[in-house]
Amino acid sequence: MFSSSGSKRLLIAFLVAPLAAPVAYVLGTLAVEAFRRGSALSGRAVLDLLIGVFTLGAPSAYFAALVAGVPTYFVLRRLRLLTRRMVWLGGAAIGAAGALVLAPYLHGDLFSIRFPWWTAALLGVVSAEVFWRVRGGTTMGGS
Repeated sequence: MFSSSGSKRLLIAFLVAPLAAPVAYVLGTLAVEAFRRGSALSGRAVLDLLIGVFTLGAPSAYFAALVAGVPTYFVLRRLRLLTRRMVWLGGAAIGAAGALVLAPYLHGDLFSIRFPWWTAALLGVVSAEVFWRVRGGTTMGGS
């Protein structure tokens, strides 16, 4: 059973961790574009990127966390397999599955968004690591 402090940390972890994916996507995109261009993006371009990513990315990340992340956490805990490695694996799988589900909706006549499964898997690992650290990072079973 969780202590009151443990329950609060778990709730905060579930609320904060999904935001790590869109933040990491924005930071990664800014880094790649700066490398490609040899200079930083304009303030307007950064704002457009932030708005675009958080408009689609944040709700998608929270949906994935609610539908798949929460049940995965409780299954891993119940099976005593709650380790950083398993949380990362779950985050990667949820991210990749989310990208595959979203793929048909990200390509259209007006614009398309490149979001390969491996990018989503990496973002899932980032969210999983944030979850692990905010939650307190204690292992239950396994290594």
